[in-house]
Amino acid sequence: MAFSFIQLADPQFGMYASLSGIDNPSFDRLTDLGMNITKVPKTTGFQYETARYEMAIAAANKLDPEFVITCGDMCNDKENPADEYTELMRITSTLSKTIPMYWVAGNHDVTNQPTPESLSRYHKLYGDDVYSFDREDSHFVVINSTVCQDPSLVWNEWERQVEFLTSDLRDARGNGSRHMVVFTHHPPFLTFPDEDDSWLVIPKKRRRVLIDLFMKYGVSHVFSGHWHRNHYSYFRKLQIVATSSVGYPLGGDPSGFRIVNVYDDRIEHEFFALGSPPENIEQAYKFG
Repeated sequence: MAFSFIQLADPQFGMYASLSGIDNPSFDRLTDLGMNITKVPKTTGFQYETARYEMAIAAANKLDPEFVITCGDMCNDKENPADEYTELMRITSTLSKTIPMYWVAGNHDVTNQPTPESLSRYHKLYGDDVYSFDREDSHFVVINSTVCQDPSLVWNEWERQVEFLTSDLRDARGNGSRHMVVFTHHPPFLTFPDEDDSWLVIPKKRRRVLIDLFMKYGVSHVFSGHWHRNHYSYFRKLQIVATSSVGYPLGGDPSGFRIVNVYDDRIEHEFFALGSPPENIEQAYKFG
């Protein structure tokens, strides 16, 4: 066993309030999309997300992983997340200073159709949206899957990501990285690499470019969020992992987080509900 990290997805401060008091036509439309929405009276604020994100950060402090990464949709308001962002960062500041937090851009963070302005705002709030880092002999890459989803207003950003991935993964493989892992918000696909396009995944045309690069350089896992439920798919030696949300879940899985254990010869992972995390990180090594 080498080390562990914790993956979070979709804390999405403000989502619960935005879906509260929903009317019947809107409720029906969302349920038709496969979303598990609970009808509740109209509310405001983000007490729902605050309670859950505080539990996640407290668990991280107790478990002391190598790092924590949040795979997108940190806030719900696509245009003016100021109050949501303040609460997100208030709680994030309680994460132990010895545990780095890494951020991944989601569609609520850069809008469904990213613009130079929305990307600039993201950079000011969270830092780079495309980057990589190493832990021991493992290499981790963060990309902006919303740009992959719709680069129509920022085509140069899609081209930049492809250039970055090509050179970064090539260099990591050349340097002998034992594991290569990619983090996104949207999973590249849900079942098959050639499945139809949808709002849940990266479109086929650009998905194929990414999958070809992952295959060429030996990426073993893509960890993502976006779907607000757990889902697993495979293509050859690549596993795609969508993790349920820290905030409002939209499927049968509860709010929670994923512990990922990186060994010399493999990567294992398990999802834990917020109310039932392991007592210590060593317990998480006993699965699989």
